[in-house]
Amino acid sequence: MVNVFSEGYTMTDEQIKKGQEATLEEENYLIDEIPENCALVNITMRIPGRIKNNRYISRSFNLVVNDFLQRYQIVKEVLWDLSSGPQAFIIIQKDPGILKKETVAYENEQPLGNISDINVYAVEGDELSAITRKELGLPERKGIIADEYESEHKHSIEEYHEAIDKIINEHVSF
Repeated sequence: MVNVFSEGYTMTDEQIKKGQEATLEEENYLIDEIPENCALVNITMRIPGRIKNNRYISRSFNLVVNDFLQRYQIVKEVLWDLSSGPQAFIIIQKDPGILKKETVAYENEQPLGNISDINVYAVEGDELSAITRKELGLPERKGIIADEYESEHKHSIEEYHEAIDKIINEHVSF
C-alpha cells in the first residue's frame, strides 16, 4: 500500500492559478483544430489540496487516459504531466452531447472514474462551450466521498486524501 500524498511538489495559489490559465490557453489554441462533429475532451484528476501530481497520481491518470483512448476515434491528443497536475486534451470524433453522457457514465462506473474529471466541449463559432450535466438533464456529480455532491465540500483535505488513497490503492498497481 502506498501513501499517495507522501510526495509531490506543493503548489502555491499563484501556481495553481497559472496552471488553470495555461489550460484555457491550450483549449483556445486547439479550437481551430476541431473538425465538425467532434468534441474537445479535457481529462484531469480530482485532487484537492496543494499536491496535484506525483508518480502515483500520474500512474492513475495514465490508466484513465489509456482506457479512454481505446474507446474512441481520436483526431488529436496532447498530454501534459506537470506539477500542476496531469492533463489530457483530446479531440474525439463524436457528437459532444453523446460523448458527455458517455463520460458521465465513465466517471460514475469506472474504478478510477470518481477521481477523474472529464470535461467535454463543443465548438460554437470561435469559442468552446462546455457541455454540462445540467443541460443534458443529468444529476449533479457525486463527490469523492460518497455522502456528498461535488459542490458541497463537507470534508477536510485530509479526508479527501484518505479517500483518494484508498481508491488508488485498490485499483492501481505500483
